[in-house]
Amino acid sequence: MSELGARLRRARETNGISLAQAAADTRILLQSLQALEEGAFERLPSDVVARGFIRNYSQYLGLPVDEMIELYRRERGATDKIRIVPATHPPRTRMYVLPSFFAIFFITLVLIGLAYVGLSALGQIGERATPSAAVIPSPTIVPPSPLPTPEPPTAVSAPTTLPATPVVTPTVPPSPEPTPMPTLAAPIVVEVRVPAVRGNENSWVRVQVDGTTVFEAIMRAGEQRTFTAQRRVFIRAGNPTDVEVTVNGLQQGPLGTVPGQPVNWSWPPN
Repeated sequence: MSELGARLRRARETNGISLAQAAADTRILLQSLQALEEGAFERLPSDVVARGFIRNYSQYLGLPVDEMIELYRRERGATDKIRIVPATHPPRTRMYVLPSFFAIFFITLVLIGLAYVGLSALGQIGERATPSAAVIPSPTIVPPSPLPTPEPPTAVSAPTTLPATPVVTPTVPPSPEPTPMPTLAAPIVVEVRVPAVRGNENSWVRVQVDGTTVFEAIMRAGEQRTFTAQRRVFIRAGNPTDVEVTVNGLQQGPLGTVPGQPVNWSWPPN
């Protein structure tokens, strides 16, 4: 059972307010209020919407807003503790690694010793035999032969010119042009606020981000909210003269000029 949902339901029943009446007063869907009181936060559109609903519903019931938001954060982020279960059978440890290493080392030494003994027996290792003295024959004197008579030079025939071989240049097919990748639109940061100025009233506000409704409640004087979109932001305000909008740091001013007359506002403009 959700502690947050129990406190919300207990406060509503203590004040004698029905769920339908609370939904009409706060402009929050009846299904969303039921999900809050049952602690079924996965039935809400998103975490930002859930926090906005809890803030407005807590203010409506007279509950501490910060405490209820912190309670929601703890319940939404709670996870089951990880249990460490010891293994039934511990893994077996190999005990024959060191004996195998020493056995291989010993066998290698024995093979080297046997090879040395065999080569020594064949006379390949040890003292080499002394070579016998070689008999150097005496040189024989040969009389010099007469110099050859030089022959007249002969005409050198011109080299035969070979036909030039044509050079074939391979044709390289043109490389395909890269397909441009689609780029995402720049983010849109919209700040919606009701200035805390004397004479300002509350206003009902509904905000849609990229086609999805993320906020629908009554904003009071001094309250401010920030929304981020990729393509489009749509706002409908019941009292547009008291609702001001800032887009990417640029002030757009009030949404309307006639108090109490609902207006629609969107960015980018139509």
